[in-house]
Amino acid sequence: MDNEFEEADERWESEPTTDSSREFVVARQHDSRAHRYLHLPDEIIIQIVAHVAQGPCAQQALFTSCLLSRAWYDAAVEPLYRRPQLYGPNFDPFVRAICPSINLHVRKSPLAGLVKALDMSRLVHQGSKTVTARLLGRTKDVLEEFMAPRASFSIHCFPALAKCSKLRTLDLSLVSESPPLPDIFKSISRLTSLRSLKLPRSTGFGVHQKAASFDSCWPPQLVDLTLCGGIDAHFLHGVASFPSTLRSLTIEHCPLARSAAVTHLLRTAVRPLQNLERFQISHMPRLSSHALDDILVLLPQISHLSVSVDYLSPSVFDSARYSNAFSKDPDSPVPLCQPHLRTLELTSTDYSTSISEENLAPIDIIIALDEGTLPGLRRVRVARSLGWDSADVAPDTEALGDALQEGARRDWERKEWVFADMTEEQYSKAAACWESVSGVWVFESA
Repeated sequence: MDNEFEEADERWESEPTTDSSREFVVARQHDSRAHRYLHLPDEIIIQIVAHVAQGPCAQQALFTSCLLSRAWYDAAVEPLYRRPQLYGPNFDPFVRAICPSINLHVRKSPLAGLVKALDMSRLVHQGSKTVTARLLGRTKDVLEEFMAPRASFSIHCFPALAKCSKLRTLDLSLVSESPPLPDIFKSISRLTSLRSLKLPRSTGFGVHQKAASFDSCWPPQLVDLTLCGGIDAHFLHGVASFPSTLRSLTIEHCPLARSAAVTHLLRTAVRPLQNLERFQISHMPRLSSHALDDILVLLPQISHLSVSVDYLSPSVFDSARYSNAFSKDPDSPVPLCQPHLRTLELTSTDYSTSISEENLAPIDIIIALDEGTLPGLRRVRVARSLGWDSADVAPDTEALGDALQEGARRDWERKEWVFADMTEEQYSKAAACWESVSGVWVFESA
């Protein structure tokens, strides 16, 4: 039902707390033995609700559970509001349940303290900027995740957002309005629990903003950062450092960022991040076809690389290029070796199925494995649009998968990589388990 939040709350506002439900009272009057069978211990109800909450139709099932009796309501109301699925028809009833009064001091809803994740990404024209700010204000003490809506988020929401002290995930990627970058950083700088941050995609919010003044404004515990939208060369050249806690960095949907600025950012601000494990870059229309050929040397610490083949050429694995550029002694060239890279994901912004000779092919990675350039590589994920599963390329793809699994088999024998944490019992039962954790996977690109 579209108004499940409001109905579930109102159903038991006037019910007596001494009886489980009106229906149970009638049953008890007719047959006391029937009441014993109708009643379930609270522990059983909690287990049933926990199971129902994991299903695909959890919200509707939890709403129905709230209507059964007071005992079921007490067990189901918390998971119903913990992570509500908000969409057009049910948004207004949800707002009325969380914000029964515009003035918090007039009437406060106890349900506001149950909302841990507020996902408004499915809302387009529902609500208003004032309503969004009000929801953030009512849930600020417990809110851990917030996904901002497209049209009803603006600078008016920043004061309430800055008070969400337990916020761990903040996703502003869908915001259509262009909020000033300094205001964003000012609001999030004191969110000590924030772990994941996605900046808005809206073009222009970061244009001509020098980032040097923002270096001290990063949330102190930030682990996952997504840069996107209107950031340009002024921002990319101005970033002096990222938080040392960063483990994952994504750069995407930046129409103003050029090759030189991105390379400068990687060399000066990203490379020093010793804890960085994952790097992803895509949908950068101004990057050239060879813009990221130095990526393996610029980021030697990463274990997961997701990159569009539009910015790479087969020379990304060419040892000679790096020997000349990075060797201190010309007579003693330094071979290219990226021992930490475990997973390579190749995507494409060109969704045609045509295969270009300039794009990376399975044979290029096979050669890199043979030359020792990627000794730790075990997984390759590739977009279907690149055509690696076509009749002409499939044999090379299969050969690459065999080479990756052979490396995983050696890891299994040496108890390295994912097998290092196995107990002796798990290790003895894991027959040929390396085949399930290594190889080539073809996926549908979004």
